[in-house]
Amino acid sequence: MTLPGWVAPQLATLVGAAPDGADWVHEIKLDGYRVLARIERGRVRLLTRNRQDWTERFPAVADAAAKLPVKEALLDGEIVALDRSGVSSFQALQQGAEETGGWSLAYVAFDLLFLDGRDLRGEPLVERKRALARLLRGRRGRLRYSEHFDAPGPEVHQRACRMHLEGIVSKRKQAPYVFGRGQAWLKVKCVARQEFVIGGYTDPEGARAELGSLLLGVHDRDGRLVYAGRVGTGFTDATLAALGKRLRKLGQGASPFSPEGPRPPARGAHWVKPVLVGEVAFTEWTRDGLLRHPAFEGLREDKPAAQVVREAPRAAPARRIAGGSDADVAVAGVHLSHPDRVLYEEQAITKLGLARYYEAVADFIVPHVADRPLSLVRCPEGAGGQCFYQKHAGPGIPSEVKRVRIRERGGATAAYPYVDDLPGLVALAQIGVLEIHPWGARVGRIDRPDRLVLDLDPAPAVPWARVVEGAQAIRGLLGDLDLVGFVKTTGGKGLHVVVPLRPSADWEALRALGEGIGAELVRRAPDHYTINPLKAARRGRVFVDYLRNVRGATSVAAYSPRARADAPVSTPLGWSELAGGATPGDFTVQTVPRRLAARKDPWADFFSVDQAITTRTARALAPPAAPRRSPPPRGRARSRPARS
Repeated sequence: MTLPGWVAPQLATLVGAAPDGADWVHEIKLDGYRVLARIERGRVRLLTRNRQDWTERFPAVADAAAKLPVKEALLDGEIVALDRSGVSSFQALQQGAEETGGWSLAYVAFDLLFLDGRDLRGEPLVERKRALARLLRGRRGRLRYSEHFDAPGPEVHQRACRMHLEGIVSKRKQAPYVFGRGQAWLKVKCVARQEFVIGGYTDPEGARAELGSLLLGVHDRDGRLVYAGRVGTGFTDATLAALGKRLRKLGQGASPFSPEGPRPPARGAHWVKPVLVGEVAFTEWTRDGLLRHPAFEGLREDKPAAQVVREAPRAAPARRIAGGSDADVAVAGVHLSHPDRVLYEEQAITKLGLARYYEAVADFIVPHVADRPLSLVRCPEGAGGQCFYQKHAGPGIPSEVKRVRIRERGGATAAYPYVDDLPGLVALAQIGVLEIHPWGARVGRIDRPDRLVLDLDPAPAVPWARVVEGAQAIRGLLGDLDLVGFVKTTGGKGLHVVVPLRPSADWEALRALGEGIGAELVRRAPDHYTINPLKAARRGRVFVDYLRNVRGATSVAAYSPRARADAPVSTPLGWSELAGGATPGDFTVQTVPRRLAARKDPWADFFSVDQAITTRTARALAPPAAPRRSPPPRGRARSRPARS
């Protein structure tokens, strides 16, 4: 096979813990520049992950690679600066390692993709590394082989951290080489560090020259540059001089940071075109989305600014059930077929993992779904596959899921599913249900709703703080009506305010109450909120969806997962948590069970609240001088769960 000019590299996914098990090997995470070494008949090119040719930048490495006993080859590795004990330092690499003394420049190879006409990318990792080890045998100078450890991942990671290394990279032994980021390569860090876009700098203070701090940002999912904090330590005089010279050439009049995120300091700030990328070490992210105790490590000229996003650790892949996909296991007495079928790919959450989640949170979720007709979102192939909506209990619904016949608008009756215990929830997991949306009434009194739900659904450009303000404003309106409301995330970008009620009023009274609260919110802040569902009216506003409160409509259950990539969960919050900076991304299938084990349920008093819709309630929401008019038309039930 012809040696390609370049290959898109395989990338590692950041996870919170090292994977365990015999399927993995573990390498020390290197702290340098990712480079492919392309060798063809004695001619070497050193290519970055973005296809930049850095051969002239590291001629000593290129000369060493040219002497390898091959006609052609393509190696993957990193150019690093190593101290005498073999530990790499990106800062030393930035500062010209060998010029400072005590450091040596080397290319540490960890994979071999092509060798003398053979494409090795389809071979298992261990076979590729075996061939690479033979090729580099005995070399300890400019070219080195990256050894790996065939030991439990947590043990290797713990040892690496005790040695003050950056972390480890865990790799599946039998996996082929596949470009892009996936679950076959996982990185686990000992300290938090990542790349940031430089969007500006502040004036120097005291004896320092050139600049005081760098103003940093990351891109959000919509591609906007969001301010992440400032870094003012980790610089040498030479670094400051070089940075100052480059930043002055990039100056611009306006801030490159999105106004929707945290605000950068305006006083003494100088804005620049957001094209430079710096690597920064730090202790943690604050709740406000800012860096704590950052230190500058150096510029990353091998990564485009547009690719810089906030790195968040994902869960390590779940261990497979012995026997493979045909193994038969049971949770809460319900047998699961194909228990290791992956439902959330990036988190490696399997069908069994979802059933275990329900088992862990059963005491909290069952009271909110029990004895209520359900609308279900089913994703048999997982959140990344095709999903469909189901509200009727047709063939294929397990026996643990009960049925109730309900008269529909045309007069006919249909069977609706409902559950009343943990086995029912596990049975839903068995058929690939990733979202549970209950009615606002129970099967025994279907025409007497017992909760009001107000869904705050923000338009794409609306900041999270606006949604929080809306929920708090609704809480205030409810207080004026002597009603108590509870708040939860939707598992998307919005919030639900939920009001428990005695099942005394009908659906029309419930809808009118919801519409009245939404209309009052709009009257007070028409530029911030709307109850008009049309997209044009929702632009730049939070849509207050009160039509969850008509017969047949549903809303996602408290503690229900969502069929989305990050495995989010609609999670009850305390009002103080909402004010304290809690965000939807904090609550997932993996984090919610730990949260409930560590603290009291913020909705513990939900079912003890005794309140109802009264004549006074309806009268309080009426306009002061409203003319007498006929009742508004009944709202139509949603045909499917909304995606807020």
